[in-house]
Amino acid sequence: MIAQLSTFVMGIKRMREQKQWEEVHEQIGDGIGRFVGLNASLVHAISEDDLIQLLSTRGGVDLDRWWALAELLREEGLALEEQGDTAGAERAFSKSLRLSLEVLHEADDVPSYLNVTELEAVISRMQDRDLSRTTRLALIEYLVTTGRFDQAENVALWALDSPDMRAPDDARALYESLLAKSDADLEAGGLSREEVELGLAALTTE
Repeated sequence: MIAQLSTFVMGIKRMREQKQWEEVHEQIGDGIGRFVGLNASLVHAISEDDLIQLLSTRGGVDLDRWWALAELLREEGLALEEQGDTAGAERAFSKSLRLSLEVLHEADDVPSYLNVTELEAVISRMQDRDLSRTTRLALIEYLVTTGRFDQAENVALWALDSPDMRAPDDARALYESLLAKSDADLEAGGLSREEVELGLAALTTE
């Protein structure tokens, strides 16, 4: 299925390059039905949390199916972004990001056919946006796991300006987990131990 999806997505990319917007969105809708078994209008209408719940009740975490939907929603986001629909693009990117992170979290070993390169493009667009807490924590975990402690810190700190009252506790938890790392690992991840300690102290005194 992933091989078929790759060919399918390449077709969407070509349409996007030619700015065939109607065809792009029609193809994405067809792909959601074909590879995921859901109605595209429903996928677009519900929140990411509701989407995860819906997918979970229809076969659990099917890695291929969830990854397929993440890929198609990423393409949707890229198309909407090029069309100037920033809000629509962010909604699509947010769902794509959440699905990708759920798959990577569930997979004991990331299958070789799952190319995370495109995921990085979504992360770069969304890491300073207003993410749901579940997605934000999953993104922080992914960034820590991949050794990007400074980026994980940025995601946690950006959330302090959100309405989520738990954001300070989440940031503190990140700093506390980073303190368990060696100085060498912290430096490799873009932070010094002093920066981590100062960050934690600033949150503790608030």
